[in-house]
Amino acid sequence: MMKAKMTRLILDILIVFFLLCFALALRWYINGSFEAVPTEEQQGKAQMGAILFMIMAGIPCIVCTAIRMKKYLKTKVS
Repeated sequence: MMKAKMTRLILDILIVFFLLCFALALRWYINGSFEAVPTEEQQGKAQMGAILFMIMAGIPCIVCTAIRMKKYLKTKVS
């Protein structure tokens, strides 16, 4: 029982972490480059980096959420 609670806690923390990373990447995508006067090329590179960062944060968040739901449903049925 203690192991299941610890697993759920760790998954909850990971979900929050990945959601924060995704939100920061989304903000980066919307605002663009951090340069004072960015060129179009810098804006494009910043947006591409933000998209990749959103993918790298979104996929683990989805996986952790799916595992968390599976654990929740398993304990609810039992």
